[in-house]
Amino acid sequence: MLFFLPLVGFTQEPEFKKGIPEDLDKEKIIFLKHEPIKLSEFEEETKSTEYILQRQKSHNRILSQSNGKLEIAAMDYPFEYAITTPSTYFSLAEAGYKYVLQSSVYQYEHLMAQPPEDELLVFKYFIFDMQNNIAYEVFRLDEMKVYDFKLVIKKLNKAIKAAE
Repeated sequence: MLFFLPLVGFTQEPEFKKGIPEDLDKEKIIFLKHEPIKLSEFEEETKSTEYILQRQKSHNRILSQSNGKLEIAAMDYPFEYAITTPSTYFSLAEAGYKYVLQSSVYQYEHLMAQPPEDELLVFKYFIFDMQNNIAYEVFRLDEMKVYDFKLVIKKLNKAIKAAE
């Protein structure tokens, strides 16, 4: 679970918990929108490299629409939030935001290689407490749904309701 290290800079693995932080209604959370990635360069063109490039191009192509939907979907979140990117959220953390909805999907490693045949990648989403280094697993999404921010916010809200 070291996927948090590049995003938050902790030197130790976070403590993992299930559920929702008790003070989520009183604290600010950061929602991460997707960022474009640099397309891979290959010396040799093969079916595998062609597939990888197609996945990367599809990712970059869908960003504007997907991120726009996050702005709308986030309005259904019942508490205070901000929206930013994985590479720029540190300033919000320094400004008093305690939580970030985080997943390894934002590292985009899954777009750098061809997944095993007939395997659907599933990503865990965590509410990460940046002050206390605690990661609360709240839901999972497969790679076909990670751009559907309406579903992301719906699943988060469902987890919050279930915890009440």
